Amino acid sequence: MVKSVLKLLSISGRMTAKSKKVLLMRHAKSAWDNPGLKDFDRPLNKRGKRDAPRMGRYLKELQLTPNQIFSSPAERAKLTILEVIRELDLPTSQITWDENLYFNGVSSYLDLIKSADESSSILMTVGHNPMTEDAISTLSGHTSRKAIKTATIACFEFEIDSWQSVEPSPDALKWIVGPKDLK
Repeated sequence: MVKSVLKLLSISGRMTAKSKKVLLMRHAKSAWDNPGLKDFDRPLNKRGKRDAPRMGRYLKELQLTPNQIFSSPAERAKLTILEVIRELDLPTSQITWDENLYFNGVSSYLDLIKSADESSSILMTVGHNPMTEDAISTLSGHTSRKAIKTATIACFEFEIDSWQSVEPSPDALKWIVGPKDLK
């Protein structure tokens, strides 16, 4: 499975001068063992702590390093992206924490993408379901056939000059990969 994914990526990994990529990631697996914690404060469980850096290493192997990152500040999303950027050797200053990725719907994801800095060629969001799954469906113009499990990343590529020009396109979705695909 990994070889087939890498073969697909070797084709889709090339970017043109007008190409912009979006990486949509669902946070890694969270812990439910402390009923006293608010949902916002739930940390990663053992599997989440293993999967988040694995996905960061995967992005590094593909040389897909985001120039700009928007993440939910919920503890499980925060811990996920901190592990990913550690694997990518990126500073935490590259992350913009945005509560809308936790509290609001898919429109928040799309608004952030369209507001990205034009100098960025690869943008990443880290958030929650059902919003991440809804954003994937919206950007691809169809419902995903693959369940968006924890720590899954979807990669889109748009042939555009400006982030404001991002529109749904069935051809934009290049791949969806989760930790189980990398075993």
